[in-house]
Amino acid sequence: MTKKRRNKKRVQNMPCFFTRNLNFDKNKPKTTVVRNEKPPLNTRCERTFAFEVREIDEENRKVHVSFSSEKPVERWFGAEILCHDASAVQLDRIRELGASLFNHNRDILVGIPENVVLNEAERRCHADIIFDDDEESERIFRKVKKGFLRGISVGYSVECWEEVKAGATSSNGRFTGPAYVATKWTPLEISFVTVPADTDVGVNREVEEFTNIGNVHRTERELTMNLQELCRQLGLNFDDLIAKGFTEAEIRSMCSQIQKRAEETADEEDAEKKKKEKDENEKAAAIASARAEEMQRATEIVSMCRDFELDSADYIKEGKTVDEVRSIILNKVKTERAALAAGNVQIVGEAEADKIRAAATDGLLLRAGLITEDKANESANDFRSLSMRDLAVECLSRSGVSNAHRLSDDELFRRAVTPDSQFVSIVDNTVKKSMATAYNAAVPTFDKWCGIGSNSDFKEATHYQLSEAGDLQPLTQTGEIKFDEMKDSKVSKKVLTYARGFGFTRQALINDDLSILTKVPAAYVRAALRGRNKLVYKTLAGNENIYDGKKLFVADHNNIGTAGKLSVATLAELTKLMRKQKNLRGKETLNIKPEFLIVPAALEADAAQLLTSTADPAASNSGVANIYRNSLNLIVDAELDDYSEKAYYVAANSADIDTIEVTYLNGNQQPILESQVGFDFVGIRWRILDDFGVTALDYRGLAKNAGQ
Repeated sequence: MTKKRRNKKRVQNMPCFFTRNLNFDKNKPKTTVVRNEKPPLNTRCERTFAFEVREIDEENRKVHVSFSSEKPVERWFGAEILCHDASAVQLDRIRELGASLFNHNRDILVGIPENVVLNEAERRCHADIIFDDDEESERIFRKVKKGFLRGISVGYSVECWEEVKAGATSSNGRFTGPAYVATKWTPLEISFVTVPADTDVGVNREVEEFTNIGNVHRTERELTMNLQELCRQLGLNFDDLIAKGFTEAEIRSMCSQIQKRAEETADEEDAEKKKKEKDENEKAAAIASARAEEMQRATEIVSMCRDFELDSADYIKEGKTVDEVRSIILNKVKTERAALAAGNVQIVGEAEADKIRAAATDGLLLRAGLITEDKANESANDFRSLSMRDLAVECLSRSGVSNAHRLSDDELFRRAVTPDSQFVSIVDNTVKKSMATAYNAAVPTFDKWCGIGSNSDFKEATHYQLSEAGDLQPLTQTGEIKFDEMKDSKVSKKVLTYARGFGFTRQALINDDLSILTKVPAAYVRAALRGRNKLVYKTLAGNENIYDGKKLFVADHNNIGTAGKLSVATLAELTKLMRKQKNLRGKETLNIKPEFLIVPAALEADAAQLLTSTADPAASNSGVANIYRNSLNLIVDAELDDYSEKAYYVAANSADIDTIEVTYLNGNQQPILESQVGFDFVGIRWRILDDFGVTALDYRGLAKNAGQ
């Protein structure tokens, strides 16, 4: 009863432009139609279209739709055409106040339309529907993604009609009568609909709402055609149902129930699928955890047994714990130590082991030529002549393996390369020293002029720029002190990790390949610094957008000089631009002095001549003084040549004003080296990690000339 009263009230408030007696009893005569003379004005109408799932952006909860076209639609008054000339479609209202609804229900707001445009070439209106994230909107969005909601219905009103007689042509020459052309119309809202409303009804109403309401009318032909199409989509035979005595109202109700059940079934299947996936994930996680624990146990047991010539297979098979195996090994060591002859084995303590590791490391570095004798450990020469194999034998012998020199290369490598072996410690220490030497010897150019920063983690951090303090004001007789209003600006900066790996294999031991320990780490260190250098100059010369959404070098930033060759005149212009930069408040002049001239390799000779010449190189009179002689520090980097061989830059001291900053994790500027000796591979692995980020913090301390 409640629904009937609600429907009756809505019909009373609805403008009616035609009359017809609706009758769905199959035993009663067909409906008769009485048409009014003209189509309605300023009345809410609607049209329905289909959209495709491929036009859905799940990440941004966005659906792109075409919500109107010039396709003729049969109304009770004749063919209706919505003209899509620029002067016909009024988009201001839907752009400013438009809404996206479900089934045209004003109480179910699921989103808003954005980017509403008219494509005159297609003669269509397009929009992006941005879904809300509430429960109801999420439910509708999910049905759209699954393809259960495929109808888009646009609500609109027509302010002006053009009647085109039969055989005549519309005023724009694109439509042939008979037809009514809407020459001025306004889209009001866009709805996702389950059962599309009939196109001949001049107001927004679902099919089920007016199936049993008198004084609401449409043509029998259109009603039947829409119902036939709906039956076809749901796999029903309309003609068979009519032949069996079903009324159209009953068929529509049946279709609605089928759609509803299909949606419910889909939701149930989706819930079941998610539960199944969750159970499978939990099971897989449990299996993976068990495997990891077993792998860890086996790895530790194998590692311990290798050092003491024990067979680990039985311990692993019997399920012994790491502590149990450790206890067995300790008892074995106690027994063997008691029987050892003092002259055959050298058992060393921790202090002695450190001395041996330092001496052996420097011995390898002496062999590689990375250090000189005056800087090496005093005992380094004792190890200098040892090959990698000899060093492995020496380490095993000192740890209690009496027959180490008789072992095969493969067995020697297997016994020497264990997590706690002295040989691994020496090799790892050598790699670290080689890397440090290479880092100290590297000569990147970015660190000469860039700022240095530090982030405590890998999260995006905020760098604040605070405006300069205002001028002090005279104190009035009242003694009132006026407070200054400062202004700040924030820039986001982030640290990323860059990594590479390399390894020491048994081939390196057999071949006595020192390059793995010396040249390879040095090469990766240089590569790390080269990567920083490359990113800095990409930030400078690539001229990408910075924190304010503008290019680093742009007219609004007042940091671009008049294009010209490097000269006293062009440098004077860049200096003037930098000195006249304003602070964040735009009130105080900063008077920034350039300190660095940054050029590509192609301009190195010209720049060096300009900065060292007593006279102005460009002047015809040799007596004209060069005011920039020895005034700027020259930075030359070939990375700039990849962007331009003509452009050059000036930069201020980063201590005076922010320019480009290289940010390191916890301030650690040297790449990190990590080593690993594993069960699932034979050898030693290293990985080099470089944690840094490059950010343009401010444009005021930089200026550019594109050159000629």
